[in-house]
Amino acid sequence: MKLLRQRKTPFIVALNKIDRLYGWKKIDNNGFRESLAMQNKGVQSEFRTRLERTKLLFAEQGFNSELFYENKSMSRFVSLVPTSAHTGE
Repeated sequence: MKLLRQRKTPFIVALNKIDRLYGWKKIDNNGFRESLAMQNKGVQSEFRTRLERTKLLFAEQGFNSELFYENKSMSRFVSLVPTSAHTGE
């Protein structure tokens, strides 16, 4: 990450294994944002808790980060992209 910063190389970060959140329900043919909105409140809360923890870890390394669909400045914030290789979401 330090090398990327030194070279001013933009990058994104995949937050893999979202399907491992306890209670996550796979929703076919849906984007992450819509799928998250359809999960129960406990799953949504757990995702937000983990997201904030991840953002804090990036901040400790000197990087601002934001969920990809909330990122208004790609040049100032690293985009965090939730994914699941297992379910294809």
